[in-house]
Amino acid sequence: MDGNYYAQGTQQEGYYQQNPYGNPASPPLQHPVPQHPFPIPEASSPQPQYHQPHSPQGHPQQPPYQQAPAQPYGFDFNDLQGAQAIGVQFGRSAVMAGQDYVHRNLDRYVSVANLKFYFNVSNMYVVNKLRLLLFPFRHQTWSRQIKRSEENGQIEGYRPPREDINSPDLYIPVMSFVTYILLVGLTIGRRGDGQFTPDVLGRTASTALGLVFGEVLIMRLFCYLLGISGDVLLLDLVAYSGYKFVGVIVSMLFRFIQSSSVDWGVYIYTNIAFGFFLLRSLRYVVLPDANSPTTMVNMQRKRRVHFLFCVAALQFVSAWLLLNH
Repeated sequence: MDGNYYAQGTQQEGYYQQNPYGNPASPPLQHPVPQHPFPIPEASSPQPQYHQPHSPQGHPQQPPYQQAPAQPYGFDFNDLQGAQAIGVQFGRSAVMAGQDYVHRNLDRYVSVANLKFYFNVSNMYVVNKLRLLLFPFRHQTWSRQIKRSEENGQIEGYRPPREDINSPDLYIPVMSFVTYILLVGLTIGRRGDGQFTPDVLGRTASTALGLVFGEVLIMRLFCYLLGISGDVLLLDLVAYSGYKFVGVIVSMLFRFIQSSSVDWGVYIYTNIAFGFFLLRSLRYVVLPDANSPTTMVNMQRKRRVHFLFCVAALQFVSAWLLLNH
């Protein structure tokens, strides 16, 4: 009350000072003065306020970066990347384990290094080898070239097919084998009698493989009986036996001419050429030169010559079976 009375008196004195003539006037209106100097804010949850400072150009700046809320259901992109890395590492380990298992079990029967040797070919070698298989009568040198070490000159083995046309390879037999299967399917489908099915390709491949491996086993057996098993490798026999598909493919291509005389003429020529190729290629292994330290009696030499002619004659039978499969 004392404070309010003092405030009212002060206001009256100021009023009379402003009216020096003493004219009576109505007193000024009195407004209630609040007892509390500051209002009490209502209780509520505080709301975050962001002050946007102005740039020198007068435009408000963007609010500070706020962290995005967590993804629902506990999803995290980092966890996904970690799981992907673990999966890749697991797949790589599985592939390496599989390759190691294949190499360890494959080396028991066939050396991987030897397989690489037989597939070491070039385009020029393939062209010249196909020419030699179809026209072998004018070829002069049939002996294989020996590879020597550059350091001491010792013999390391034979040169790869890329460097020696007389070296047997497996690239041409494999490619001609696949081509033969496709040509058989094309020939059966060209008839238009509805006999072609996908099983035809499987039966053709099985028959051709069985024929080749049967021929290789027969040659391997005779090589063992004649005492030449250590001179001829198994993969060499597979390569020499697989070259027959080149002549068979040529004969099948001439069948599209629909002329039986041409077909039989090509069949006879390709088998004579291939038989001559086998006689000259295997001669330097089965029949060593006279200057070789290996000595043979006449009876043993005759048997080996008969073996070579039997191998050449066997190609007529195997080629006929392949053509009339």
